[in-house]
Amino acid sequence: MCKYLDIEISQAIAVGDADNDESMIRMAGLGIAMGNANQHIMRLADVVVETNDKAGISQALDYFY
Repeated sequence: MCKYLDIEISQAIAVGDADNDESMIRMAGLGIAMGNANQHIMRLADVVVETNDKAGISQALDYFY
């Protein structure tokens, strides 16, 4: 997506909740874990927001975008 938008990965925000999200959380300029993420992803992330059920992605977008 960064290539498509012609932005550096360091300017990207990645939001995830599971081990399959690890590489994007590590590579992005800002890694955000959902409140329902596993502990491994929460430790890697720069920020943890609310769970999926409590509009965590909306919280992340409102605060960081």
